[in-house]
Amino acid sequence: MPLNHAPIRRLYLRHALVILTVLVGFAVLVWTFVDSHRDLKRSLAKETLNHLAMEYDLLKSYQRTLADEVVTDHLRTPVVLELMHRAASTEDPAERARLREQLHARLEPVYKRMRENGFRQLHYHLPGAVSFLRFHRPDAFGDDLWDVRAGLRLVNETRRPVFGFEEGRVYNGFRHIYPLLHEGEFVGSVEASFSFRTFLLHHVDLDASLYRLILPQSLVDSTVWGEPRERYYAGTPLHPDYLRDKEADPFSNPALLPPAGNWSESEVDALEAAVADRAAEKLPEGRAFSLVTLAPSPVVISFLPVENTLGDSAAWIMRFQRAPEAAASWGWMWLKIAIALGLLLLVLATLLVLDRRDYLGNRARAQLLADLHEEHQRLEQAQWIARLGSWESDGPNGEIRWSDQVYDIFGVSPESFRPTHESFMALVHPADRDRVAEAAEHSFATGAPYVIEHRILRPDGQVRHVLERGVVETGADCRERMIGTVQDVSEQRALAESRLESEAIIESAHEAIFVCDTEGLVQRCNASFRRLVGVDETQSTSLHVQTIFASTARDDAVDLPAAWREAREQGSWEGELMLLDRKRGERTPVLLSLTALTLDWGERRLVGLFSDISDIHDRERRMWYRAHHDPLTGAANRVLFHERLTRAIAEAERHGDLVAVLYLDLDDFKPINDTHGHDVGDQVLVTLVRRLQEATRETDSVARLGGDEFAVLVVRPADAEDVRTVAEKLGEVVERSITLDGLTVRVTVSIGSAVYPTDGTTPEALLQAADEAMYQQKAR
Repeated sequence: MPLNHAPIRRLYLRHALVILTVLVGFAVLVWTFVDSHRDLKRSLAKETLNHLAMEYDLLKSYQRTLADEVVTDHLRTPVVLELMHRAASTEDPAERARLREQLHARLEPVYKRMRENGFRQLHYHLPGAVSFLRFHRPDAFGDDLWDVRAGLRLVNETRRPVFGFEEGRVYNGFRHIYPLLHEGEFVGSVEASFSFRTFLLHHVDLDASLYRLILPQSLVDSTVWGEPRERYYAGTPLHPDYLRDKEADPFSNPALLPPAGNWSESEVDALEAAVADRAAEKLPEGRAFSLVTLAPSPVVISFLPVENTLGDSAAWIMRFQRAPEAAASWGWMWLKIAIALGLLLLVLATLLVLDRRDYLGNRARAQLLADLHEEHQRLEQAQWIARLGSWESDGPNGEIRWSDQVYDIFGVSPESFRPTHESFMALVHPADRDRVAEAAEHSFATGAPYVIEHRILRPDGQVRHVLERGVVETGADCRERMIGTVQDVSEQRALAESRLESEAIIESAHEAIFVCDTEGLVQRCNASFRRLVGVDETQSTSLHVQTIFASTARDDAVDLPAAWREAREQGSWEGELMLLDRKRGERTPVLLSLTALTLDWGERRLVGLFSDISDIHDRERRMWYRAHHDPLTGAANRVLFHERLTRAIAEAERHGDLVAVLYLDLDDFKPINDTHGHDVGDQVLVTLVRRLQEATRETDSVARLGGDEFAVLVVRPADAEDVRTVAEKLGEVVERSITLDGLTVRVTVSIGSAVYPTDGTTPEALLQAADEAMYQQKAR
């Protein structure tokens, strides 16, 4: 008998497959561990970069707000503008020197306070970007900065403020340059600058992180030279074309060195050298980025570009943050790889040993495996048939034979249950027994197919729905029998009932619900939809959503095409639209929700749900009125009066108008309450408010501040004399006698006035000034 080499070849093939599987599994594990480490690095890089961006955004916001306040309150006052106008209008050096001294003397205290708040430089320029006064170097003036200071050029050309990072002749800074206009004429500019050191001292976390500022060497070389170049700048291992700012460098300024970081200059230089190649690829792109390095120490270095006054990237802020978790992740990665390799080698060895042992017993198990395979095939066939239970019946009085699955469906055991006509009917639900019996008898009598769905009552009390199908056959012995199947359809029945219930719920819902295709054509809708839209069931299926909804009149309104597009692309949309009632021609605000739906066969639908929110709008309007008006008199309350006064001041500031506030206090109102009661007092207050409103213009505002105190806002009075005339008129109106149900009462009033901007420039200041003036009158 020739030697059979097939088992040996199969063994070698299995060995090769096992080794290949182990190698693939090991590769997948290594890839998973490496990818996990990369994810950690990416997460650290993103987190630190977001942290740096947040710090820089806080810096810009803080500097812009502070610079705007200082310039508005101190550096661009009428007196300063007059001095700059005179300096720009003369060519006499002596006159300019005198004006420079006046400006320096006037603003020197302001400059000292500015230095305390982080400002580094205050610099005034004449038209043409000519230096007029440097507060940090008053003796240096007259130099032409047009070619070296792009920000100054831009202010001279556009007459608008500019902000950004800019390199100067001596040092760099975050510069805020404002034009100076005297009666519409450009008379120069003023610059308030912050240093990078200010950023480090006011806006960053110096506990452990280290910061550096680097600038392109070409930018520094074009504006700084000589001794300042060597004093303020030094090279960096990061890139030969960049210089670092020594003045804000932590190793040149120990106060900026993080106490908890244990940083050294040699370590930071080594870190910059380690990421130099990667940074060289990123820096020309001008976008923020972060780099993670593990050598010489685990650190995340973030780079944030700083824009200049022209909107270009002019410098980079670098943030060094230690990342011990990256080093730990790197170590754990190699440890897990080693453990995985050991386990996989152990598994491989075990598999090879077991496979060898299996091979040695292969011949003895061959027949057993064949038998098991045949049994497995029969089991698979039985399981396939088990999806439906099969049965045979010899008629109402004959035998019945069930498959195993039928016993399982009916919840009985083949060992303890004998299927007969009587025992089968006992398991049929009592309410369905007559139908089942009639259907079986009809099939045997006519030969028609036996098809019926009915309920069964299992011994454990469960009620199940089954579908029976059968056909009548005539055997070789001329006896009729029925062969059929039974299927448990309880889940299908439950789904059908659930669908009917869902449809009933949708149809009876108070909210309008509709389904449409992606083009907006309505496919289905409920009764609430037809009621709100004003159509019947026939008309609803020919509607297009563009004929149903329109945008609201609000400033933030979204049109329907945009909502439709967002729902299709994002999966959902919710917002407020106007519903067009086709029957009544009305527009009703509704809250609409759109949800995208993909059917089993891939077709897209949009499901919409909306409800009438008119009542909500009405409640909001009533709530706003109650929150802003006096409940007794209907006059504006303190909150609304403050808002109107604030708007009036803003308008007056833009147009150069006046605004007046009159503060009224009734002198002898309390005796009326004490003598005649609070009801009479309330009627007196209502009458007085009505008189005040009738005596003032529509643009003015009358408010009850509380008790017997009132305020009147007079918009755009001609002058202070006009304000006094209005006050006298209101005093006469208030002091006229009041007759209520035969009772005549009189009150007197004390009125104080305040005029913007003479008596104050804020609502609080004007109200306080008017209040004080009222008390002075009351004292007289």
